[in-house]
Amino acid sequence: MAADSFALHGGQSLTSDTVLHATGFLVLAVAAGAAFIRCERRASKPLLPLSIFSSSRFSLAALTSMASFISQGITFIALPFLFQNVYGYSAFISALLFTPWPIGIILAAPHAGRLSDRFPPALISTTGLCIFVTGLALLATLPEHASVLDICLRSLVCGIGFGCFQSPNNREMLSNVARENSSYASGTLAIMRMFGQCMGSAAIGVILALFSQKDLHSESHAVHIALWVAVASCLIAITVSVSRIRRP
Repeated sequence: MAADSFALHGGQSLTSDTVLHATGFLVLAVAAGAAFIRCERRASKPLLPLSIFSSSRFSLAALTSMASFISQGITFIALPFLFQNVYGYSAFISALLFTPWPIGIILAAPHAGRLSDRFPPALISTTGLCIFVTGLALLATLPEHASVLDICLRSLVCGIGFGCFQSPNNREMLSNVARENSSYASGTLAIMRMFGQCMGSAAIGVILALFSQKDLHSESHAVHIALWVAVASCLIAITVSVSRIRRP
């Protein structure tokens, strides 16, 4: 994971040296991943039993979680640049503009958890992702002079969507492994979340380095590109999530 992040950061400029370094780190990441899988398959007591991935519902839920956290990671880092450097809000106001997002999660998550007791968790989490991607698209289409209320309402939609997604998806992961492997499933959930956030932060770094030229117009353009990349990542999450709805 570290090598993969270094590869993305190394690709922030397109000189021959940085491209070579980024390629080297990417090869290292693939080799390390392959070596880890090989060692775990041979170990009598593996650190991560690969048998838990034999459940397609568990694996798809893990991939959905990773893609959604890539979207969230990109958005969380991109928006402060938009709020402070483009819109001119102070750091304090910019922080307050994020408040509707966790409020939306707090409001939606308990209800989503209860709904997942009555309906298929995959269906509830997919619905949440659809709301989430709608909120991301609303943020990506913010006007040049957006009001505080406008920003807060769009952030609230993101929070509600993510809250509707996360609890049922976590349930989907943990309920599709044997009880003795629940700790491994919980660890995998944390890894997917961390890896997604790391990939998101690395991706926004690459986008800003490639498209931002230290003026307001180019920085605004770069941030909006990043937000659309977040939308694309969320659409991938939706595609993966939909594929598990009718699986046994």
